[in-house]
Amino acid sequence: MSVPLAALPFASRLHRALAWAALVVLMAWTLSGFLHPLMGLLAPMPAQRSLPTAELAPDALVAGLPAVLRHSDGAAVVRTVSGPGGPLWQRTGPDGERRYLRMDGSPWPGSDRDYARWLAGTYLGEERAIRSIERVDRFGDEYPWVNRLLPVWAVSFEGDEGLVAYVHTETGVLASLSDQRRRWMQAGFRQVHTLAFLGALDPLRRTVVASSMTVLLVLGLAGLVLWWRRPTSPKAPPARRWHRRLALWAGIPLLGMASSGLIHTLWKAGDAPDRGLSLPAGSVLPPIGFDAMRLTQALVPSEGGRAWSQASVVTLPDGRVVLVLREPLARGWGVPVPDARVVDLASGTSLADGERDLARAAAARHGLDGDALRRVTRFGPDYDFRNRRLPAWIATTADGRRIALDPDTVQRLDVMSATGVAEAWVFSIVHKWQPLAGLLGSPARRDALQVAVLALGLVLAGLGIALRLRRRAVPSSVSP
Repeated sequence: MSVPLAALPFASRLHRALAWAALVVLMAWTLSGFLHPLMGLLAPMPAQRSLPTAELAPDALVAGLPAVLRHSDGAAVVRTVSGPGGPLWQRTGPDGERRYLRMDGSPWPGSDRDYARWLAGTYLGEERAIRSIERVDRFGDEYPWVNRLLPVWAVSFEGDEGLVAYVHTETGVLASLSDQRRRWMQAGFRQVHTLAFLGALDPLRRTVVASSMTVLLVLGLAGLVLWWRRPTSPKAPPARRWHRRLALWAGIPLLGMASSGLIHTLWKAGDAPDRGLSLPAGSVLPPIGFDAMRLTQALVPSEGGRAWSQASVVTLPDGRVVLVLREPLARGWGVPVPDARVVDLASGTSLADGERDLARAAAARHGLDGDALRRVTRFGPDYDFRNRRLPAWIATTADGRRIALDPDTVQRLDVMSATGVAEAWVFSIVHKWQPLAGLLGSPARRDALQVAVLALGLVLAGLGIALRLRRRAVPSSVSP
């Protein structure tokens, strides 16, 4: 008997021995796995996904700059945001407190809470009674760390659906929108799929999850050995023939999900606390005098542009204070992200390679080497879309960590280890099937396909258990 054929009885016994344990794992893992794509398919949707583009005319920018600079001494971030009635200047202190100025430099009477109220109402697109507005400074069960952005405001609306909008006032984005149904699905997914209830005993949680995934992998590999080495007879019962057919269509994708889930469980241990936004220290602005006419001329948009969409004030390591200007981004997938225009306020001249200088300034503010930086203009596994900002610049440290930096505000956006980057690519492609979102035209279609494959996985398991029960009545030497 050849070695491959000798392996058949062992693979068959192993496949049968693990059948019941694998069924329990697959039922819990698959049924809870349904919840993740369903959260995307059934989640409440905002009336609009982005704010109206701000229009920053050069003369309006220059007119208000002296007052803005006076109010911005010691700030960590100074930038414009879309606001009620037009754009506003936003000042973020090193402690995270935010204050607002009108474009002419006069104080805006609202607070950060008021701005959050306006953001939530704008995204929902309708007048709703607000039950409460609370600042969220740490991640938790209802606002998990995968959302990346902190601090945010949780705006809770009246109504039986329990609608809550989490808005990040610095970037003006809707970080998350949930209702009671989505919170129940999210809780079910976390408690069953990732065993979050064992969070206080994380080594035990990882051990249980890893053991469960190993059971599925061993059973699946043994089944593939049987599929490869022992063809099914045309006289075999329909259940056996369909079990064999689904082994490729559902079994192999499930094996991929189980293996990537195992890697995710082992490699992601302890990764979350070191990630997320990190404000730089406040910068003291030197006295600045500028020629208003010359500066206005330097701020004239490129050919075809009427106004800028975003502006921020940044201090370079050499003490120069610059104005960073962004053009409105064209809509569409994969559109180019143009370089920022960076203007020295004192001289009224544009920096030749201004955005790279800003990236070097961000690296210096966070104690990183600014000589080896690369620009990122689209989201991917190693720079997740939940970071919300493009472009970003990536600095790689000596130990292989990749640190994402925002050139416009010199903030640290994200940190990933070298192994974390590799794991992110595996998890994105093999577990979440991210490339299919683009190939199929939308994440919703990708989610629907995942739901279908998970359903086929349950059918595959049901047929396998039916064959297992049948074998008790009709013994077979090798068949599964």
